[in-house]
Amino acid sequence: MERIYYTNPVTGGGYAELVEFDGDLQAARRILGASDEVRRFELPSASNGLCYVYFEGTPQFERVRNAMFEHAVVVKWPITFLRGRDTLSARATFVGTTDAIQAARDALPAEFDFTLERIGEFRGRIADPLTALTDRQREVFDLALAAGYYEVPRESTQADLAEELGCSPATVADHLRRIEHNLIGAITGA
Repeated sequence: MERIYYTNPVTGGGYAELVEFDGDLQAARRILGASDEVRRFELPSASNGLCYVYFEGTPQFERVRNAMFEHAVVVKWPITFLRGRDTLSARATFVGTTDAIQAARDALPAEFDFTLERIGEFRGRIADPLTALTDRQREVFDLALAAGYYEVPRESTQADLAEELGCSPATVADHLRRIEHNLIGAITGA
């Protein structure tokens, strides 16, 4: 799973979710099929694409959902998952008053390692600028984010990314230039 595009409650219980999948279809089929919470699912026919999952909410999921609902916080979809070499994290944008966001954060389960990156006036767009990227550019961008390439100070190099992707540093540099060009164009409308 790469991105959750939407989750909605289903009358009679459970949730329907639209997720973007990228990976081993057989492994995903085994994991989803073995889950006690998953009622039905439909995977894409290729190794990437949109996936439908109908599931029963776990107590942890319900606590997160309730924290958002109880404090009138809006989730701006999608929620993006970032894979590092040994980690999985999620990046999400929540919209609401400062007090509501802080209260929702305080209500999250203790096992969540939650980092508030920024709080302030919402200046985002409803359209996702990441849709301006090709699938390969998105893969490189997600890896660069997860590896800390865009952190200050930088936590990885183009050579590190090239090793992980199995290509040359020059190819990574080209991908990053194109990614930055496409994102700036999508954000500025240029």
